[in-house]
Amino acid sequence: MVNKQTSLLIVDDNIDNLRSLAAILRLEGYKVRKAISGQVALETVRSHPPDLIFLDIKMPQMDGYTVCSILKQDTTTGSIPIIFLSALNETADKLKAFAVGGVDYITKPFQAPEVVARVENQLRLQRLSQQLVEQNAQLIQEIQIRQQTEAALHQAVEQAEAANRAKSVFLANMSHELRSPLTGILGYAQLLQKATDCTPLQQKGLGVIYQCGSHLLTLINDILDLSKIEAQKLEIFPDYIDFCLFLNHLAELFKFKAQEKKLKFAYFPLTSLPPEIYVDEKRLRQVLINLLSNAIKFTHQGSVTLKVSVRSYSCELNDHKVTSSRQTDKVQKTLANIRFEIEDTGIGITPEKREKIFLPFEQVMESSHSPEGTGLGLTISKKILVLMGSKIFLESCPNRGSKFWFDLDVLTNLPRSYFTMINDSQSQTLSQELGDESHQIINTLSPEPELVVPPLAELLLLYEAAQMGDVQNVQQQILRLQQLNSDYLAFVTQVLELADNFDYEEILKLIDQYYDYGGKMTTC
Repeated sequence: MVNKQTSLLIVDDNIDNLRSLAAILRLEGYKVRKAISGQVALETVRSHPPDLIFLDIKMPQMDGYTVCSILKQDTTTGSIPIIFLSALNETADKLKAFAVGGVDYITKPFQAPEVVARVENQLRLQRLSQQLVEQNAQLIQEIQIRQQTEAALHQAVEQAEAANRAKSVFLANMSHELRSPLTGILGYAQLLQKATDCTPLQQKGLGVIYQCGSHLLTLINDILDLSKIEAQKLEIFPDYIDFCLFLNHLAELFKFKAQEKKLKFAYFPLTSLPPEIYVDEKRLRQVLINLLSNAIKFTHQGSVTLKVSVRSYSCELNDHKVTSSRQTDKVQKTLANIRFEIEDTGIGITPEKREKIFLPFEQVMESSHSPEGTGLGLTISKKILVLMGSKIFLESCPNRGSKFWFDLDVLTNLPRSYFTMINDSQSQTLSQELGDESHQIINTLSPEPELVVPPLAELLLLYEAAQMGDVQNVQQQILRLQQLNSDYLAFVTQVLELADNFDYEEILKLIDQYYDYGGKMTTC
């Protein structure tokens, strides 16, 4: 499509050639100007630069080659395409025309279709060339802007990192400075509470001081831990610990806390647990305390449950021996994958808030629940578990409760006899109590599919109905469990088959065994 503003200049000393070529181009809609000599052409181009020039080679005084050379040396006119005109058809003439800067060559007499095609082709190339120049200029500008932006961003990141480091150092220093006097306050509050000459009101006041100070110390420790994590200075120091003692102490602590809110608390070791594990006791306790504290904090009725189970063992025999005071036994170098589950019947968490609760200082619970603390517990727990090579998971239903769990790979030194004990002695004992099918449930080295056991919150209702000896209520709870999940029916059916004629003591015993493998259900 011809642009009406496209101007062409024809330079030829032959008037007939000028008129003939101008007529062809005007018919196509081009704006045409004419020059009868090289000198006139130079003046015209400098005053009104055309989009394309037709230039005759053979002209008196100044030939076309000279005119072309002059125009190409000028930066303002050097980009104008020039098509040479000549009656000469020698190859040497054409080569010279291209050498001085011509873009095309038309021989006389003119053929209108050829002239039009060559003009359109050159104008198209010129437009594309101009677009390329403009795009390159724009690209250069964008690159410069991006470089400036990246430089500013890099500077901002450095400033932010410096500010973050300064903040972390400040928090660490301030936390230390705050903890020192606070330790003295707590210590003397404890000593004064033991004094015999304090009135009841004074004792109550000392208790408030100690409780508030302990709460403040917890907040300070949380802030200090977060600052260490952000500064990448929090380290994990694993060592062998008495795993069963560790869990029992934790269970006793939260049994007491649950009693204060009149909640049921249960701790279930779902499988046989290794007596010792190689783990950072302080950090594992911190994670479990955070999760259990939240569970109790946001549960107003019902129960909180801690379940611990070994999901798998990876065993490698070590060459050295470990000598104790009683025996020498080869050590089984074992990697145990242990799952920790914390389940509650609390207020639950909506789907849109599940990610937010792991962000620092976020407390997404409704204000009516009056959450205490900094909102750092879950953030710190998540980051600690990452450092320990684990990840925290969450399932929750609003107004029905939440379940947090994580899997932890830990080393444990176990003698071969321990595995024999698990597979033979303990399995045999439980097999006698629960029937042959129970052997598949407690084989921790090669776990088989387990029965789908109802959650504690639901099973407690059946448990309480059995305690009361209420046949109708027991049957209603069984029907309710079946409606909740048809897979629960297999568990209930097996329990009832083993307990003939609704022997409630036997039902309670079997429910205990499924959760505690021979122990008693820890409830309060």
